[in-house]
Order: sequence, then C-alpha cells, then structure tokens
Amino acid sequence: MPTPRVFLTGFMGSGKSCIAPRVARLLGWSYLDLDDEIVDAESMSIPAIFDVLGEEAFRRAEREVLVRTGSTENVVVSLGGGTIMRAENLAWCLEHGVLVALETPVDVLCDRLSRRGGTRPLLLGPDGTMLKDHALQARVEQLLGERRPVYAQAHVTVNTGDGEPDDVAEAVVREVSKVAERDSGAG
Repeated sequence: MPTPRVFLTGFMGSGKSCIAPRVARLLGWSYLDLDDEIVDAESMSIPAIFDVLGEEAFRRAEREVLVRTGSTENVVVSLGGGTIMRAENLAWCLEHGVLVALETPVDVLCDRLSRRGGTRPLLLGPDGTMLKDHALQARVEQLLGERRPVYAQAHVTVNTGDGEPDDVAEAVVREVSKVAERDSGAG
C-alpha cells in the first residue's frame, strides 16, 4: 500500500482508539493514539492540560505531536475528535496519509459517552460534571454540527453504526486500499 500513514478521525466515542489498533494489526503496521502521545509529551492528563494550561496550549501540543508522526511510516494514528478542526492539521493529515472519518449515529455516541463517563472537557456542564441525557445529546449535536463539514473533507468516511470493532476495522482497510489504488493509478 503506497500510503505511509492512516489517520482516523471522528467524534468522541466514535471508536477511533478501539478501531485504530485493529486497523494497524490488519495492515501489519504500528499504532499511535495522538492523545496518549500528548499526555506523554506534556506529562499531564488531557483534562489537566485543559484546566491548567488551557485549550490553546493543548492545541499547540496536539499540533507538535501530530507533525512528529510524519517521521513514522506504516502507522495508524488515532486523532483526537477536534484535531482536524484546525485547518493546518486537516491539510497536514490530507497531505501525509489517508484521512478516514468514522461516522457514528448520535444515539450511539451518547450511549457510549454516558456509559464511559470520565472527564471529557468539552462535555462538562457548568458544575464540572459530565452532561447527561438531553443535555449531553444537545451538546453532542451542537459539536457535531460544527465538525461534520470538516470531517466530510476526509479522504473516506466509514459509517460505524453500532458495528463490531473488527468489522469496522476491515471496512476501514478496504476503503484505505481503494484510496491507495486510486492514488497510485493517478501517478
């Protein structure tokens, strides 16, 4: 496969961190989770980075770590849900690999996010706790409304539905192979 990198994007809860290692295994490649790499580089959790340093500092660290992935070939990278919301990150991913958007229905996203709990800074209410029920759904829909046009710029979109992770990973590999074949035929 001519492309050296696959980037997975999608909303929180779309399965990026679950699907990416499976895609890497199917391709015989390595796998990186961008959020994990940021935590390692900054020596603090994502919520702590947001709380202590602010979102802008997080986005700068995210950009630095993303660009560093360019020195690695044959890698599948799970991006943060907002990584490609910055135009320079979107352009970088489109130029340096195949960008795959995982599309997941809102009800499935909300179910996954509410079951996992945790502290996702963009899903916290004014009291600092995770939004629930209708408030969570409204926030997810609002953020998705902002992000869908950007996610739509990916090379391919794979609808995850509520599919099994191995099936979704196989669909991603099929779509990436199509893009790679199309690109190699154009040269």
